[in-house]
Amino acid sequence: MKLTLLIAFLLCAPTLALAQSSCAPIIASGACDEQSGVTIDEGDLSRLYCDTVVIMRSERGTVLIQFTDKQGDDGRILGFAGTIEGRQGFGADATQMMAVERVYLGGADPVPAERGSCIMNWTGLHRTGGRLTSVVCGGRGEAEGSDIMAMAALETR
Repeated sequence: MKLTLLIAFLLCAPTLALAQSSCAPIIASGACDEQSGVTIDEGDLSRLYCDTVVIMRSERGTVLIQFTDKQGDDGRILGFAGTIEGRQGFGADATQMMAVERVYLGGADPVPAERGSCIMNWTGLHRTGGRLTSVVCGGRGEAEGSDIMAMAALETR
């Protein structure tokens, strides 16, 4: 969890404004679907057990969505980065789509995504109290000659 917040902090410089920064991360708890995980070269699924999602917008407008298990002890994080369609604010629509441009498997270098998307579902506008109800992300790319497929789906509490 500490690494997730550090990455979120590095993506968005702190501001001196009294109001909440537009870069403040959204952190939600829930449960990940059993299909969440990573597959390399169409092998077996390396399952990701997660109970937390962190969503962060950078000053450049890109979004980073990270899934982790803050109760677990393996410290794995699966992340997806890209741009929300229409560059909307969080929760501007009940359903938002993000084109995945990079997949983060916990290493230093991201996997460039050949294709992928994230879907975020909200109860209403985030800035007026709307709540995130679910996040589903998937992406596929190639790294070091291997075909990488990653997926995470979390329903919030």
